[in-house]
Amino acid sequence: MEPVITFALIFIATMLLLIAELEHKVVVALLAAVLTIYFGVSYGLFSLEDIPEMMELDTLFFIVASFILFQSLESTGLFDFLSLYIVKKLKLGKKGTLLLLLLFSVVFSMVSSNYVVAVVMANVTLYMARMYDFDPREPLMIEGVLANLGGLMLPISSIPGLIVSVKKGIGFLEFIKISGPLIAILTLISLAYFIKFPINKKACGEVELEEGKLVDKSTLYRSLLIFISFIVCIAISDKLGFSMTYIAFVFVVLMFMFSGLNPAEVMSRINWEVPFFIGGFAIFVNGLESSGILGMVGEYVKAILTIESGASVILLVLICGFLSALIDNVPVVLLLLPIVDDVVASLNLRAYPLYWSLIIGSGVGGGLTIYGSVPVLTMISIAERKGYDITVSDYSRKAAPLALLHLIVSAFYLWGLARLNIL
Repeated sequence: MEPVITFALIFIATMLLLIAELEHKVVVALLAAVLTIYFGVSYGLFSLEDIPEMMELDTLFFIVASFILFQSLESTGLFDFLSLYIVKKLKLGKKGTLLLLLLFSVVFSMVSSNYVVAVVMANVTLYMARMYDFDPREPLMIEGVLANLGGLMLPISSIPGLIVSVKKGIGFLEFIKISGPLIAILTLISLAYFIKFPINKKACGEVELEEGKLVDKSTLYRSLLIFISFIVCIAISDKLGFSMTYIAFVFVVLMFMFSGLNPAEVMSRINWEVPFFIGGFAIFVNGLESSGILGMVGEYVKAILTIESGASVILLVLICGFLSALIDNVPVVLLLLPIVDDVVASLNLRAYPLYWSLIIGSGVGGGLTIYGSVPVLTMISIAERKGYDITVSDYSRKAAPLALLHLIVSAFYLWGLARLNIL
């Protein structure tokens, strides 16, 4: 059998398994990697010595280091402390408290993993639901969408953004310049969208009334100082002359040495499925490239993008967004990035508008479905454990329209930047 046919079958089987969710996505990615290595080596497309490079180890190490720092900061109780402290000090009414929770979802996800933010904000929202006697289901769905939105602010705020930034050298300041205004616009749209919902009283569910975690302020301040220093050093990494991965691990060491946190406890709470999934899927995607499959898919994408460059940006945002809703934004970015590189080289297009189409489309598009976004799925899972059932129909009526609005506005925002030659 020809290599192209073999890898086409692996590609189709992998996509079907991801869409149908018959197996956990990590199992699917590792299975695809195992098959890719076996057939790739058998056909002579690459050797075993090429596997570490195919895994994108630099990206993987940076993700792991970032997760350790995020989890360290969360372990101090910072987000719980800030949320409860600010809400209680401001003494807002029910509607004001809900709007503030939405803002917290955006702001916290700018500087932390959106998975961590989802866990924290879900528990804070459920606590507030008990305090103010409201139904938390609508706020939780909208908060999940907004956690995706805040993840666009910095390269380290979301996995797709991190992957593209590490591979293509897009810096912190550029992320802030491009994403900042968009986040502000979409946040205002989201608040206006949420205001139209009536505030229903609690329909069901049980939430334990807690005052939050006991916070060791000394540990919190030391950890926060180390994390802020990490953000600053990453932002000026090109001037320091060190890679972002090396800088990240320097601060992991500093965090463990001076924060007072238990490394074993922090490590045990990290979402390890992400680096395993990315590593396995990266091998799979590189195998597809070696076999010529990506080149064939690229021809179809090229046909779509051969129209006016601004419209190609809109199309790529929408394509990436809808695919992210069906599968998951990480494999979509890993799959489309080399295709975009090929299209850029062959058609002599400007690369950055298309890279940003991948970042924005994948970041926003996952919120179109209940399963396409890690924050949404996390918040809904926590709510269901507390007795608040949120169905696909509920999400499609209440939150999916907002995510679709985000995607459309984002597409035209990037189109405008491309037309003005800002991108």
